[in-house]
Amino acid sequence: MKTEEPVVALTLDACGGKRGNGFDRELIEWLEKEKIPATLFVTGRWIEANEEVFLNLASSPLFQIENHGMNHKPASVSGQSAYGIKGTCSIDELLEEVDKGAASIYNRTGRHPKLFRSGTNYYDDVALSIIKERGYSVVGYTIAGDGGASFSKKEIISILLKARPGDIILCHMNHPESSTAEGLMSVIPLLQEKGFRFVKLQDYPLFSRDNDKKEGEK
Repeated sequence: MKTEEPVVALTLDACGGKRGNGFDRELIEWLEKEKIPATLFVTGRWIEANEEVFLNLASSPLFQIENHGMNHKPASVSGQSAYGIKGTCSIDELLEEVDKGAASIYNRTGRHPKLFRSGTNYYDDVALSIIKERGYSVVGYTIAGDGGASFSKKEIISILLKARPGDIILCHMNHPESSTAEGLMSVIPLLQEKGFRFVKLQDYPLFSRDNDKKEGEK
């Protein structure tokens, strides 16, 4: 984010699929109790598996809902894979991934998402240009907060304590079996003690996706 204020944005992905349709209720309920805002990137397939949960999240003023695609595919026009996941293979398939993900949100909320993060956060140059032409701000991250829901509590605390003003933290809310909730519940109060505030991405202008520090996630 373009700011020197002591703010960071927590973003939570819900990737969906056979191994990713879970919901970390403990984490979300804690964020609600502590009034910690977050931006949620959700896929259409996750929404379809969690209809009631999604509607509750979308109705909360704490959470900003954005587009993570329909089926969590890397954004490509040639089928490029990332982290073992095959990307979209053509312009038509790319547009289907983006547009169906958006429709899953719009059809349930009446709101068109404005931000897009692809599955695995991978983009080839052509796909990136097409998505931007579609009117989206393409969002990456600056801190991989939970390593694709694989980090331990200790690892999550260690990496997030290095946060700087304007950082975008990427974690996951679809793996309740992971240490993500435990880690975030421990480190967020520590960041607040350091003077950080948590904000939604809509609250501050964003850098171009071309300037992201890191690429790729699980």
